[in-house]
Amino acid sequence: MERRMLNVRKQLLRTILPVFRYLPLPLASRMIAGIGRTEYHLMSKLRVAYREAVGRARESLGCDWDIDSVSLDLAGNQVWWRTRDMLLDGVPDSRAEPMFLVSGRERLDSALEQGKGVILLTSHYGGHLLPAHWLARRGYTLRFFMERPRHVSKFLERQFESEGPLAQDKLFISRKGNANGSAGSILRASRALGAGMVLYLAGDVRWSGAHTQQATFLGQKHQFSATWVNLAAMTGAPVVPIFCHMQPQGRYHVEFHPSFQIPNDALHDGQSQVWVQKFLGLLEQEVRLHPSNSNEYFFWPTEDAEVAA
Repeated sequence: MERRMLNVRKQLLRTILPVFRYLPLPLASRMIAGIGRTEYHLMSKLRVAYREAVGRARESLGCDWDIDSVSLDLAGNQVWWRTRDMLLDGVPDSRAEPMFLVSGRERLDSALEQGKGVILLTSHYGGHLLPAHWLARRGYTLRFFMERPRHVSKFLERQFESEGPLAQDKLFISRKGNANGSAGSILRASRALGAGMVLYLAGDVRWSGAHTQQATFLGQKHQFSATWVNLAAMTGAPVVPIFCHMQPQGRYHVEFHPSFQIPNDALHDGQSQVWVQKFLGLLEQEVRLHPSNSNEYFFWPTEDAEVAA
């Protein structure tokens, strides 16, 4: 989509979100997705781009999706996804809680009872920041270990304002960091886990440099960050994968998967790549089931394009 159109859309969303919060929230979500669906109907180049991307993914995964319906739903969810958690900003718990269907919470609570903290392994699938919003409302002690999320609610921004050696601002990472900075950030993340916190980080981040592994996702090989594997092996913290499916009714299904442990020798005998691939396999299965929640995965560059770059 042209940059000018993206800027127009951002301004539109900033204008309408405060008004939409007065509506029934599932209806507001569907109306936001309706913006993307309208763009899809009106812009022929956009339709072609979506259909081609969905077609490539369908062929790669061997699925029998209807290309037109998946493309239309994906276009709508792309806009809804880009609002992050801002629709829920300032909304009381009594209105926000019905927006979430949560399954498997006991898996997180059981993992926390081990006293080693929890690596909550997320991705950029679906409403990927909404689980963090829900956890914060529920009073979990949460730290992000990723690049600082932008365009999020003021509520979530306030969660970043902690102080002390385990403050959130010391746990955000940057692609511009050097080896020393990377080692320091991993040490701080280990301390957060040792303090019994929930560490929120993504397992689908394409990265370069140290602590990466090559793995296959949607039929293409990429270099992915393996930091979460390193942390789990070093600290013994259980790993709980989590996915958030944006539902057609306008709500969020947050699903905690069974926890697992990374053996402490995983870093020494080549197992790191196996664990990275295992998580990507879980993620790929979610995409198979709900392709309209794939967000930008279908538009990732191919291996040939990445090599040329």
